[in-house]
Amino acid sequence: MSHRHLRLDRFRRPLCAAIAAIGLVCASAPLKAEGMKLGCNSYSPLKTMFSDVCWSGMFPMRIAGATFMKGKSGVPSDATGKAICVCGGNLAKGQLPKIGFTVGFWAPSKIIDITRKPYCLPSLGGLEIPVGGIDFINGGANLGRGQRKEAFANWILYSAPLIYMLRLLDEGACPSDGLLDFDVMHMSPLFPTQNDVTGRYTTFLNPEMMLLANAKSFLAMPVDAVSSTLGKPINNLFWVAGAWGQIYPMTGFNGMGRMVDPVRFSSLMATRSIAMLHRLGLMNETIGDDNLCERNARFILRKDAFRWQMLAPSPEGGRSSGGGGSGSSGQVRLVNPPTRGGTCTHATGASTAGWGMWRDVPATGEDHAYMLFQWTDCCFGLTPGS
Repeated sequence: MSHRHLRLDRFRRPLCAAIAAIGLVCASAPLKAEGMKLGCNSYSPLKTMFSDVCWSGMFPMRIAGATFMKGKSGVPSDATGKAICVCGGNLAKGQLPKIGFTVGFWAPSKIIDITRKPYCLPSLGGLEIPVGGIDFINGGANLGRGQRKEAFANWILYSAPLIYMLRLLDEGACPSDGLLDFDVMHMSPLFPTQNDVTGRYTTFLNPEMMLLANAKSFLAMPVDAVSSTLGKPINNLFWVAGAWGQIYPMTGFNGMGRMVDPVRFSSLMATRSIAMLHRLGLMNETIGDDNLCERNARFILRKDAFRWQMLAPSPEGGRSSGGGGSGSSGQVRLVNPPTRGGTCTHATGASTAGWGMWRDVPATGEDHAYMLFQWTDCCFGLTPGS
């Protein structure tokens, strides 16, 4: 090692210790140049939403407790069955409540990118935030892995409430989490758990991992895999994501050896990210009578609250069901197989053999983007004084 590197290392170690003290992860070795040669795929979901998004995935839709538009995505078992809803108000203080009718549907609410490179934002046209070469804020990058022979990924979660962005519903009509525009919500490099090799951060965040991240917990996977593939993930088995794998530990590592199916791997990473955000109180419950008027925090992932659509590189559904044309990534669209249950979204944990294990595109489509459809119950009515 040169004298110059020795001098830099003298300052690097105390700086890393200081950064780790506030929760960011520092690499234990200098950033490898080959790790930063990864490309950042470019997608444009906002430009191609009318052709790529599975709009039929919004249905069925319930209005005033009755099914108004039928669909094949099913409805969570404890979705509200009320016809009339009353929210807020205090007559003793002269405050009138909001009175209306209930609405429930699968709202296209979020987009999540699973990427190979930190600070890469494929759904923003391949934008790269220029901090990827700065070790001490590169916590969720593929750093410090030692001899671990596993796949690793980063993620970026965007708010994408399409029906509000297109003004198909009034702005005050129950967005999933109060967001009305397309925006970056969270990204993995900012979370120390993403590259947690030793488990010190992950165990603190998820102490139950000590019981669930073991061989015995694998016994739940076949059961949940079958149920999820049939469209009904088992919420009580919250530590597994059906056929996709183990949710624990909530890191960016594969955890099951070398990657075999890239689409299955990216689906698992996306599920882990949603589970972690729930645990941190950054995502709320949107189903049931208790969540009609306001959202309540839910700290354990509810798997049946979401349905998924691969948006890029090869869109699941959209005009791709007829084959031909080109997708948002510039790749040739793939023909969807005819035995997919008649819907272009899938349940959490559904086997990729039925909807997309072939959708990864080498080199130009290895970063994956998913649209999340979130079942949303709400009270649609008039607020007094409005």
